[in-house]
Amino acid sequence: MLKKILLMLCLIGCMTVIFLFSSQNGTHSGNISGGVTETLAKIFIDGFEELSLEKQKEIVEGMHFYVRKAAHFSIYAVLGFFSFLNADIYLKKKLSKLLASLSFCLIYAASDEMHQLFTDGRCGSPTDVLIDFSGSAAGNAAALLLIFLAAHISQGKKSTPDRSAADQL
Repeated sequence: MLKKILLMLCLIGCMTVIFLFSSQNGTHSGNISGGVTETLAKIFIDGFEELSLEKQKEIVEGMHFYVRKAAHFSIYAVLGFFSFLNADIYLKKKLSKLLASLSFCLIYAASDEMHQLFTDGRCGSPTDVLIDFSGSAAGNAAALLLIFLAAHISQGKKSTPDRSAADQL
């Protein structure tokens, strides 16, 4: 029972984070992702801080788009992961678990982009829905892999057929 509650809280928490990020106006959102991009540039580009401010700005602007899209993919991978683990608890058929999780993530991604249509300085993007959905598919795959590995590791234990794979974690 505790596992069910924790997994549901993780799913709701992820949805809340996505909603809050989408609720930020365009300027605020851009400033946050710009700061993240600049930090990544400092970490991964040798001598970045020795470059001229103009060159630093050019590099950050060049990376910014990719960092934002990677953020979309990543947060939806987390959503897909927890969505699948929740579906695994409540649904019996393997295909139903995957279809329910992926459908949920696709609907959430589309509604998130629609939400951005009503947020100052933001716009909804069908491309972002595809990136979000791809991330959620990767999260589903990661959850499946985790469940498979957990079942393989605990193979020595006899499990009853009605136990969900998440219970084996």
